[in-house]
Amino acid sequence: MDTSVTEVTRKVVTLGDHKITYIRIRPPSLPQLPPAPAPRPLTTEEQATFDRMAEKAYAMLNLTVTVYLGGPQPISELRWRDETGEKSFRAWSNVDFRYLTQLLQFETQTTVFSWFPMVDEVALSEWPADQPSPVPSGLQFDPGVAEYFVDSQVAALKSEETTLAGLDYLHAFSQLHAAELKTDYERREADYVAREKALREHPPKTPDTVIHFWPVQSRLNPR
Repeated sequence: MDTSVTEVTRKVVTLGDHKITYIRIRPPSLPQLPPAPAPRPLTTEEQATFDRMAEKAYAMLNLTVTVYLGGPQPISELRWRDETGEKSFRAWSNVDFRYLTQLLQFETQTTVFSWFPMVDEVALSEWPADQPSPVPSGLQFDPGVAEYFVDSQVAALKSEETTLAGLDYLHAFSQLHAAELKTDYERREADYVAREKALREHPPKTPDTVIHFWPVQSRLNPR
């Protein structure tokens, strides 16, 4: 803030461990803002990516996922609705979808998918003993293959080709990069635990704040 401004009033408010100082000043002479810089031209690689993606359709993958842990292998329950929101679908997967939560955008040969991962986890060891298991007992996955089964008849899935193409991609990607995805997830979780531990042991002190302000006369009701 320019030190040449004229202070009119000052008020100090204490909030927890820090103070906020409100200083009313006389309206200053603001400098003329420089023009916005020209955008950086795209590199050859960026232009090629832009051109390729511009030719594809865009779709949002609206999945809600629960990963069940504690069985012979993690099982992911995938849920979504059709475009009208009236029909719901569910699938069961042997892919641990926690490992895919950093994959916010991906593309197939025809479509660019955006995905905001909504993934939670449930420990089967903590599931109430007097309630049936949330995971169907008849699931049989091919060992070593990332796959999923949909709880719907084939005819009902004709309108879900886009979503199924996204699921196909995620499962193929998971199978090709299983080791890297697991390692990356474990690293991110370890980093998160370390950050939380550091915050508990050394909580940051909120710095004091100084706010300079001046009243602006309304153009709608000048006085």
